[in-house]
Amino acid sequence: MQKKTAFLNAAAFAVVGLLSQGAFAADGTINFEGEIVNATCSVSPKSQNMTVPLGKVRSSVLAAAGSSSTPSKFTIELLDCDPAKAYVTFSGPPDTDATLLRLAGGLVGNTQATNVAVEIGDSSGAKIPLGRESGQYTILQGANSLQFQAKYVSVNGGATAGIANATAEFTVRYE
Repeated sequence: MQKKTAFLNAAAFAVVGLLSQGAFAADGTINFEGEIVNATCSVSPKSQNMTVPLGKVRSSVLAAAGSSSTPSKFTIELLDCDPAKAYVTFSGPPDTDATLLRLAGGLVGNTQATNVAVEIGDSSGAKIPLGRESGQYTILQGANSLQFQAKYVSVNGGATAGIANATAEFTVRYE
C-alpha cells in the first residue's frame, strides 16, 4: 500500500512539474559581454564608450586658418592597475591634416560643419597626433585617471556652421 501511495505521489508531482513549465518560459535575453585580458590595467566601463561634449562654438571663432575652440577635458579611467608606464594612441578617420580627426557625416536632414576637425591633446594641451602615441603616463597601483582634452580646429579657415561630431578609438599600451 505504501508503494502505491509513493508511486501516486511521485506521479502527481511529475504531472504538476510538467504543467508548471509554462510558468518558467523566458521573457527576454540578457547578454553579458566583456573580455579577460592579461594587461597591466583594465579600462573602466564608463571610459569604454564615452561622449565628450565640445559645445556650441560660433563659426566666427574658427574663421581663420589655425584657429581653435576652447578645449574640453576628458578622462580615461583605468582600474586594478599594477605600477607601469602607459601610452595612449587615438585612431579614427583623418582630416586633410592627417594628425587631426575628421568630422563624421552629418545626420539626415542636418547640415554638417565644414573646414573643421578635432584635435586631441594631453592634459597640458600638447597635441597628440592621430595614430601616434601620447607622452608617457605613470601608472600607480590601483585606479588611475589619464587626463586629455579635445578641441575644434580650423585647418584652412572659413569654418561653416553645422553638426560637428567625430568618433575616435583609443588603445593603451603598457611598459
